Amino acid sequence: MKGKGKCFVASAAIFLAILFLSLNGCPTWAGETRATIEVTDQLSRKVSVPADVKRIVALHHHTLDILLELGQGDKLVGVVDRWKGLIGDYIEGVYPRLAELPTPGGLTEINVEAVAALNPDVVFFAHQLPEEFIKKLEAMGIPAIGISLYTADREQASTLSPKLIDPDNAYTDGMEKALRLIGRVTGADKKADELWRLIVKNRAIATDRLKSVKPEDRVRVYMTNPNMYTYGTGRYVGVALNRAGAHNVAEELGGYVQVSVEQIANWDPEVIFVQSRYGNLLDEIRNDPSWKDIDAVKSGKLILTPEYVKPWGHPCPESMALGEIWLAKTFYPDIFKDVDVDAMVRDFYQNFYGVPYTD
Repeated sequence: MKGKGKCFVASAAIFLAILFLSLNGCPTWAGETRATIEVTDQLSRKVSVPADVKRIVALHHHTLDILLELGQGDKLVGVVDRWKGLIGDYIEGVYPRLAELPTPGGLTEINVEAVAALNPDVVFFAHQLPEEFIKKLEAMGIPAIGISLYTADREQASTLSPKLIDPDNAYTDGMEKALRLIGRVTGADKKADELWRLIVKNRAIATDRLKSVKPEDRVRVYMTNPNMYTYGTGRYVGVALNRAGAHNVAEELGGYVQVSVEQIANWDPEVIFVQSRYGNLLDEIRNDPSWKDIDAVKSGKLILTPEYVKPWGHPCPESMALGEIWLAKTFYPDIFKDVDVDAMVRDFYQNFYGVPYTD
């Protein structure tokens, strides 16, 4: 009986150990389960994902950009539709395989069945994706992570034009958390940390140099977009301009708003700039007589940004690490004359995208 008792105790211990491992998502020796980790996404949702993610669907262009910078391109099995237009033509040169990948959805609508058919370990989606699609992904047991790139409560985090009390802090904290979240999920923690530390380092250079610029002496800047739209307070562009020592003339407005030439003339910006993907707008301004008396047009200060500046509504790592200091040097060349932004750009592309930079 004593021998049988010992066997029973040993068997019970083995059973409990197996049960513990199974309940905690760890693999058994038969390989029937996979280890998982639990993370909190930027919509405050708790999500369990495999610890060894190998198949990724990125339905968010900002996240797609970050994944490529973290060296995770080869894990992609599906990407956001219109990715080339959302990011820029250059991205295909950075990672040509993008052109071969399925596009099962966009920022506000996805084909859940098409996503499921790709058998992803994780899906990254844009924060403005309607709740109905998120629930469908959850119902199918597909780990799905929402990325907003700014810090806010659940209601504001799922809004395209959030009302942020402190946009600079919201986007700064949101970018760090997004990088660390994506890095943890994909196993690229060290690269994500390296990228964040570079952002902090380069931002400090601009901040230190611009201390000599008085608030009243800041360059008055207007950013133009298609169909007379611009960015006001609450979007990343305002943060980037402020960190670059400029005054966004449209800051009195909120979000992404349409304005008139008369309104812009009243602001009378010293500089007008546009994203690289909308370069044709500068020719339209030059050829439109209604713009001719605006300071920036008279002095010829119409600027097309390089693609890495990305003065968008939400930031990308390169817009913080490279774009802000490029803007600062453009506005105040004498203050930054010894800062080699071109070298920074070359190093960034080689180190994070793994390709040489070509303008």
